[in-house]
Amino acid sequence: MKAHALLFVVATFALGAANAQAQEARFISSEPSPFKRSVFVAPNETRFSGSATVSGTLQVAWEPESEGFGGGYRVVLKPDAASQRRLPHDAGRGPVSEIWIRNTDTIISALLSPAQRKAGLKQQHYFSGPVRLVLNSYRTGVDCDMRGYNALFVAVADERPALALAPRPDEVPSC
Repeated sequence: MKAHALLFVVATFALGAANAQAQEARFISSEPSPFKRSVFVAPNETRFSGSATVSGTLQVAWEPESEGFGGGYRVVLKPDAASQRRLPHDAGRGPVSEIWIRNTDTIISALLSPAQRKAGLKQQHYFSGPVRLVLNSYRTGVDCDMRGYNALFVAVADERPALALAPRPDEVPSC
């Protein structure tokens, strides 16, 4: 009986390790990526080392207070096709469509003047424009059954972009 129990325990660990390794290995990019997988945090977070210059459209929007959480800026980079080809992504879910910037205060200070920040507090508007940014600490994880990607802003790759104030689309993020 002990032999069967021991065999069951060993098989369970072996299958669990194989499953974790399979989950960890499912990130691909269609071109060589400057981001290299460094840590797999079970059950659903993968971290990458390195830094990359990523081009695309930046969107900066003020999110009002909700459910007891204070308001704050949401900063999202929607990578262009060339950048998408270099970004590691879940092989089963397709290319990265957006990267949430985690250090919002740093990027807001680098890209928006105090007057722009004040104008951005109007909930019906947001800032948008083309950018080339240096990012690092690239991560991916699953929340609300959706895979998300995020990174830290390091620097503007070119001159400071001109972000324009635009009417906000009617989309509301939710789980």
